[in-house]
Amino acid sequence: MGITREQLEKIARQIDAVIDRIQQQEADGRMLAKEVSSFYKDSAINLMHYTAFRSFDARKMQKGLKQLGLTRLANAEGNILGSLLNLKIIVNSLLGKSPDLAKNQFLNIGDGVLLLQKHTENLFGVGNGRRRVRIMVTQPAESASDYNLVLQMVQNGMDCARINCAHDGPEVWKAIVDHVRRAAKECSSNVKIAMDLAGPKIRTGPIAVREESNPGNSSKDSYIRLHVGDELILTGDETDVAQPTFDGNGKLLLPARIGCIPSLIVDRVEKGVPILFDDGKIEGEIIEKRTDSFAVKITRTKPGGAKLKGEKGINLPTLDLGISGLTEKDREDLKFVVQHADMVNYSYVNDEKDVNDLLMELKNLGADENLGVILKIETHLAYKNLINILLAAMQRKHLGIMIARGDLALEVGWKNMVAVQEGILSFCSAAHIPVVWATQVLEGLAKKGIPSRSEITDIASSVQAECVMLNKGPHIIEAISFLNEVMETMEGSHDKKEVMLPKMEWK
Repeated sequence: MGITREQLEKIARQIDAVIDRIQQQEADGRMLAKEVSSFYKDSAINLMHYTAFRSFDARKMQKGLKQLGLTRLANAEGNILGSLLNLKIIVNSLLGKSPDLAKNQFLNIGDGVLLLQKHTENLFGVGNGRRRVRIMVTQPAESASDYNLVLQMVQNGMDCARINCAHDGPEVWKAIVDHVRRAAKECSSNVKIAMDLAGPKIRTGPIAVREESNPGNSSKDSYIRLHVGDELILTGDETDVAQPTFDGNGKLLLPARIGCIPSLIVDRVEKGVPILFDDGKIEGEIIEKRTDSFAVKITRTKPGGAKLKGEKGINLPTLDLGISGLTEKDREDLKFVVQHADMVNYSYVNDEKDVNDLLMELKNLGADENLGVILKIETHLAYKNLINILLAAMQRKHLGIMIARGDLALEVGWKNMVAVQEGILSFCSAAHIPVVWATQVLEGLAKKGIPSRSEITDIASSVQAECVMLNKGPHIIEAISFLNEVMETMEGSHDKKEVMLPKMEWK
């Protein structure tokens, strides 16, 4: 069925409306672009163009473009204004018109891809040519003493070694750095080192009590067992911990207690808000706020209850607790990072102020301008402030974004995670900033030696990013090798979000 002139004119008006909105925001975009590095001038303007474009609901226009057999702009983030102007020329040509485009400045189709490739190589180095997506691997403590383990990682495809500053210390970190540099040289490979700042993670205090029902239970394995309907008291004293107490008839006298780190959380929580523990394994609602503590009613656990142990993460996804940025430990660890790493992974960034705090600290430490910065998007606030975070970070020459899917999924809600992932990928593509796809990639294979089916399909989604991160595990070499092989195989059939169509050969 053909498309009518009336339909063509409607599409033309829709395209004009979007272009007009972009042009109205052009001045603001250019003012913001003055603050960014020269490496990101065009990228910052394109990001503002794309932000204006996404302020429209373009779905009806996309359906009309599909009827014409034209691009639906789904993969046009990298050069959005150029793509829209190209569409304008085609649609107006079908209407017998010739639009004037002289006043527009834009990236041509394909320029965005080239800029993203350039920025990716600036951050991760030139790839091996066999796959576009890099592989980042979290280093276990054993990498400090076992050179052969690190060598096997490099031989099997590791492009970037991640050292988590939340664990171990400078002596172990330096040994890992030396092993990675040595292995990269031996393999004639370009392997970068990323160091992950621990950040201000909210967590439960330590538990060093034994359950009465199991007096042989060591302090290492101590926990508080929680069921749906139970009450739990969290206090600002990290050493305060107690099991629930009952009378002779089994009636609850006092609920369980546990400390909360940092203690200032106690002052900032609000009654009625949800709270999650241990990567969302336990859910609850704050039912009472007191002077030095707050009470939580448990609303979800696995059947039979769940064990809450010490040092487990706490998420309060609906609250801005004012906790982000650099901790004193982070500032101390940065002194090592700027001397030994190629990039720093910045945890729990929430807004542009957090970004500027890091950039100022790097400047104070005399960090080389080539030191890369990867911002970890792992909170609801970070996602809401993504555009301002990206623009602030573009002051830095080498830049990346990590989708830290574990905490982020808890913060935004499981049902929203797909849309949030796609949003981050799209806006980073518009800014020509490489993305790291992180958390639980091939976790079953790395830890147990056998991948799940969902892990395999997860890899198919990860090719939308520029780097995929693997966590440590006893089978990490198999996981690296498997991911490397799958990525190389997929290289011919995927180009970021776009599915390519090679000749099918049925075997």
